Amino acid sequence: MSYKLEGIHFMLPTPFKQDQSTDIESFEPLIELANTSGCVGVVCLGVMGESSRLSDAERVQVMQTVLSMSKARQLSVVVGVSSESIHLVCERAKEAETLGADALMIAPSRLAKPNEAFLEQYYTSVHDACDIPIIIQDYPAESGIFMSPEIIAKLNQKLERAHYLKLEDSPTPPKITRIAELTGDKLGIFGGLGGSFLFEELQRGAIGTMTGFAYPEVLVAMYNCIKSGNPERAREIFYAWVPYIRYENQPGIGLAIRKHAMAKRGVLSESIVRSPTPALDAATVQELDDILANIPSIDDL
Repeated sequence: MSYKLEGIHFMLPTPFKQDQSTDIESFEPLIELANTSGCVGVVCLGVMGESSRLSDAERVQVMQTVLSMSKARQLSVVVGVSSESIHLVCERAKEAETLGADALMIAPSRLAKPNEAFLEQYYTSVHDACDIPIIIQDYPAESGIFMSPEIIAKLNQKLERAHYLKLEDSPTPPKITRIAELTGDKLGIFGGLGGSFLFEELQRGAIGTMTGFAYPEVLVAMYNCIKSGNPERAREIFYAWVPYIRYENQPGIGLAIRKHAMAKRGVLSESIVRSPTPALDAATVQELDDILANIPSIDDL
């Protein structure tokens, strides 16, 4: 199967001003970074985009802005439409499709007692509400829902446009192997988690990653090396960047770290996160700046 979305996708943060209002103009340098770094697309309104802390009007404004700026650069756009409500996730899916999204990223709704019957109902409902590919997001640390390889394979088999999986259930490499055994070439698997396991994921058959890592050039370089048959160079790049990858991918403050790094890069004017996402304390900023001062230059990739 040929996977249209195969490659590295940059998960966009939502830029905020000092007063915590959305800073729509600041999407331009973020999307340009995705373009110049070699990403094939962007993802908006995911966890990285603080989607749960945006109003409905802000969501639409973000979608319209990202779609306009990305399409002008021939980047694909995946839109997160997850919701606790089947009705609402279907409405969001139709809205994103109407505005021009290429695919939809959907995490399961939280349940007090998760069960496979509801997961089938949830994903079938949103699948039938639209006509574009859906990406099943397997991120139990955020959704609270564990999806077995078997239920993921079942959804892929049942739903005609469930072409993709965004796998963020650690440890991801063995789960990729198991899911691939069950689905063959019918499901394209993306990694996430800030690229923490990208080297291993690509070796196991992942078709790329969707993550908000602040230096997407690194992930693109690794991907290109693997695709060109040079895993040794991909390993060198990965190991050289592990100190930053490790530090950035901290639960709770990972988003604030990414925004800080992006502000230092000049692709965000502010590193503001919306409460209750925690901001960085002075010691964390000092530790992060020390790591950033001692990792390889992007120019050396």
